This record gives sequence, structure tokens and C-alpha cells, in this order.
Amino acid sequence: MHAVKPRWLGWMIGALAACGDEPAASPGASTSAATETVTGDEGTTAAPPTTGAGPGETEAGSSGGSSTGEPDLPPGPWDQGEPIPPNDDPPGDPAAGYAALLNEGYVSCGVPWLIWPLAEPLLGDFTRGDPLPGRTGKNAQVPYNWTVHTPASGVEMASLNCLECHAGNFNGELVLGLGVADMDFTSVPMGALVDNLPLFPWPGGVLGEINKFAGRYQAVGPAIRMLTVGTNPADMLAVQLAAHRDVDTLAWSQEPLVDVPDIMAPIDTPPWWRAYKKHGLFYNGMARGDHRGTMMFASSLCTDSVAEAEEIMGYFDDIAAYIKSLREPKYPFTIDAGLAKVGEGIFLGNCAGCHGTYAADEADETYPNLIFPLEVIGTDPAIVEAGEQIGYMVDWFNQSYYGTITTLELDDPLPGYVAPPLDGVWATGPFLHNGSVPTIALVLDSAARPTSWRRVDFDSANFDEEALGWPFEALPYGQDQAPAEVRKFVYDTTKPGHANTGHTFGDHLTQDERRAVLEYLKTI
Repeated sequence: MHAVKPRWLGWMIGALAACGDEPAASPGASTSAATETVTGDEGTTAAPPTTGAGPGETEAGSSGGSSTGEPDLPPGPWDQGEPIPPNDDPPGDPAAGYAALLNEGYVSCGVPWLIWPLAEPLLGDFTRGDPLPGRTGKNAQVPYNWTVHTPASGVEMASLNCLECHAGNFNGELVLGLGVADMDFTSVPMGALVDNLPLFPWPGGVLGEINKFAGRYQAVGPAIRMLTVGTNPADMLAVQLAAHRDVDTLAWSQEPLVDVPDIMAPIDTPPWWRAYKKHGLFYNGMARGDHRGTMMFASSLCTDSVAEAEEIMGYFDDIAAYIKSLREPKYPFTIDAGLAKVGEGIFLGNCAGCHGTYAADEADETYPNLIFPLEVIGTDPAIVEAGEQIGYMVDWFNQSYYGTITTLELDDPLPGYVAPPLDGVWATGPFLHNGSVPTIALVLDSAARPTSWRRVDFDSANFDEEALGWPFEALPYGQDQAPAEVRKFVYDTTKPGHANTGHTFGDHLTQDERRAVLEYLKTI
């Protein structure tokens, strides 16, 4: 008997005790948070719920699930894609991985706990979140994206964890695994901390840890500044991490060891719940095989030796297992079941060949793992064409310790972008790999996309249920002409790396057909 897909949104706070782009919704059965607990550095932490139900009932009283299998596909753009071969991740314990994600110090530098009260107000968006229910000890006193631990230096500290980029808000709730879409990377990260923290002769190695943490951001920060709030510099950071590390020892150099030209390649952080389906992680599908290597590298700002990396590897099989155990949340608003059923048929004939089919039982789903060349997909080419920058990082990675775990491939079977699975896609705006399109309605209607736009606000409860995305306003000016106070909020698609071109595959649909597809997407 096949398992039904677990779905959950946020956390049931009252039920809880004290770790980089769709199937139809499961029947709505009520479940409570898991009672199993796991133990980490800060004591007992409630394990994440593995199933969940919430609002989102259709007008007919069901959740709109379907049981379609592989469609009978006509000729289409999917014929021009190439499949990425499957990978083989080692087994791991998702509950132990959840504990490690929140309690282990895989980012081994940070803010010494002694000065946390002074530093926290200077950290801006990095400390805006609330503590995560279920954490204990000092970890219950810090935002969800920080972990208090004691590294090899012996100085207790708070360090950023993976939830910095991988826990977003939707409808007023924190969703673990949802990419953060409102982070501000338009200034040098930690710049206010570096400039304003009093540098007293702190005792016990504290000053050395401050200097190490600040020094890393001083080294990489200028090269990872984004133009627009909400875009993420993950690929740009990866290039910088490779440029500042010895490929054999992983030793850090404050000055870059090679001269790699800057790249402007914003990304929209993809959701973790896609990971269990994907053979190649990242938008260009470059991470192949065991994905632990790239997961670790993404958080390696202060991993300065192979020995330290090996120690972290000891629990990353569990973190990888936790990430692959995540499933998409359930749509929390009303769904028109009849319209969704119409949309399902249109989706199967026009979209499923690239993005897969979806069912209440995930064993009945399909996902082809296809990568498409630029001339087919037509989206912004910056990442695919950044051979000098991304190519250097790939060569470094494959020769380093991380390359013994994961292999990066830029042109096998071809350079391009992967058509992602669309599970929970309604929650993942803005859209396309660079976040250049504010709603799914505009993904399906390329001629209507604005050249410049900005979100109306960053209230996660303000959601456009018809267009599926964040409410926005089209602007008559670009970023350079914008008033200074709003400039960093303007998404200007004429800027390098920010184009909103491509994915014109919905343009031939009528408005009624697009509306039906949008309704169907709420069910998966």
C-alpha cells in the first residue's frame, strides 16, 4: 500500500513540546504535530510533523486531488529536453537531521554569545525572525535562523543556520523549506555589525571570533550585493567561497586566490520540498549524485579545514534525509473544484510533459527531470553563460573535498535550465529562476509581464489568490530613475541577470484556459 503525501504548513504551536527552481492535494484528514522528540546540542527538540491538514477545502468539500498518471503527450517542447540521470543519496534519519539542522554548528563562526545582546540590533533582517517553537535552552532565545553552539575555539556563539534562506513566511506562518523571498541583500551583509560594534578588549577569545566573522563578510560581501530586495546571491557567494579557499586544504585566504570577474546572477530561492524528486539540484541541474557536498558547501563560510568538513559530513546524511522528507504545504484558501478539474486537463496537455503529473498518492506521480537549452526555454541566460565565474567554481568544487561527495556538471547532457516540479508552486513567488515575474498568471502570459515592478508590501498574508503571487505594482520607471527611498525594492528586468523573458509556453492559451490552470495549480 502506498503512502499518502505528508503536507504541513508552519507549526501548530500548542502541540509542540518545549538545513539550490506538483502533485494534487491529499484528502484533508486532521493530524496533529508529531510527539516523537529528538535530542540535539541544546537538549530536547520536538520533531517536525510529518503529516498535516489545514484549510484549503474545495467548494465541493474535497481537496481537489487527482489520480492521473503519465499523460499521453502530443509533440511539444518537452521533446527538446534531455533527462538528468538519477542520483544515489545515502540513507539518513530525518528526525536526527531536523535536530542537527537546528542545533549543530555547521557554520562555525558567528556572534559570540557574550555580546549577542549588543550585536542583535545591528544585524537587520538577519535577526527579524521569532524563536522557533520547540527549541530549548539558549536556542529558544534566538530567532529561528540562528543556532547557539560552542565550536572548537571554545567560545560559545550564535551562528546563522540554513533557515536563513530556507524558511519563508506564507499567510502569516513560517514554512520550513520555503525559500525566503523578502531578504535584503542590497547592502554588504553584516555591514552594520562590522561598522558599529564596539571593539572593546573582550575576554576569552571573543574579539578573535568577532574579527573572524566580520572578516568573512568583509571579504565576500561587496561581491554578493544584490540590486533588489528579495533576490538571493547564492550562486555569487559560491563563486566567492571557491575564490577564497585552497582547493586541497580548504584553508581560508582573506584575499582571493584567483581573480574571478564579478557576476550578477540573482536567484529566487527554490523550496526544499522539490529535492526528493530532483536528480540534479540548482536551477541549472548541476549538482549530481550524493547532494550532501553542495549542501555543506553552501554553509561553508567558516569551514577552514578538511578535518572540520569531515566532522560536519558525519551528520549531513541526516540533514539531507530531513530535507528530502519535506513535502509541499496545502493551499490554505478556497479552491473551485470544477474549474480545477478543467485546468487539470489543460495542464496535462500543455505542461505535464516538462513539469510532471500529480496525484494524491505520490507513488502515482511522474516527473521527467528534463533540462532544456537556452534557445528553448528563453529565460535570463546569466547563470548558464557565466562560464568564467560559475565554471571556475565548478572546477574548484570538483577538485576539492566536496567533490569527493558530489559532482557538479554544467554541460551533461547540456547546459541549460531544469523544468522544476511544481508541488506547492503557488507559495513560491516570485517566479522564474531569478524571481523576475511576480505571479504565475504572468508566467503563463509573457506579453503582460511588467518591465519594472515592486511588491505592494511584504506582508505574507497579502496574497493574490487569482493571479497566484504577491500583489505588485507595475512602474513607469526603472531602478536608476526610482526615488532613492524605494530604489532597492524595484525589480528592473533590464538589469543584467534580471530579464523576465522566456517560458512563453502559456501564451497560446486563452484567458479562461489560463484561469483554469491557475485553479488546478492550487491543488498540487
